[in-house]
Amino acid sequence: MKKVLVFFIFSLILYAYNVKEFVTCKDVQNLTPVEITDTFTINDKKVYAFANFTDIKEKRLIDFVWEKQVNGEWKLYADIKLPIFAGERWRTYSNISIKPFFEGKWRVSLIDGNETVESKTFEVVDSNNTLQ
Repeated sequence: MKKVLVFFIFSLILYAYNVKEFVTCKDVQNLTPVEITDTFTINDKKVYAFANFTDIKEKRLIDFVWEKQVNGEWKLYADIKLPIFAGERWRTYSNISIKPFFEGKWRVSLIDGNETVESKTFEVVDSNNTLQ
């Protein structure tokens, strides 16, 4: 129990904010995620990664790091730096445009400095292979 408490306090000090929500979705409207999912088709226009931060103690930059799994290894696709501002709440998002050759497993991570705060995996599939 003592180790858990120490880790929790360290996490609060390390990240001067809380991540209330981190999801992948098909759109963001009025700073709200639309069609939250972890499966996209090559016919979808974009993949959005939406993050909702709370209790932000100071302004800082957060990286949205997009990676694709190739032959069992994660390969960097994009690294997008976005600000979060001090206050009770800050919502932000990043996106990638889906190309026909994007089929496969993907991961988007929130990175603060050199630390991974949270990661979300998702898949892009051929629209002919989905049950919709």
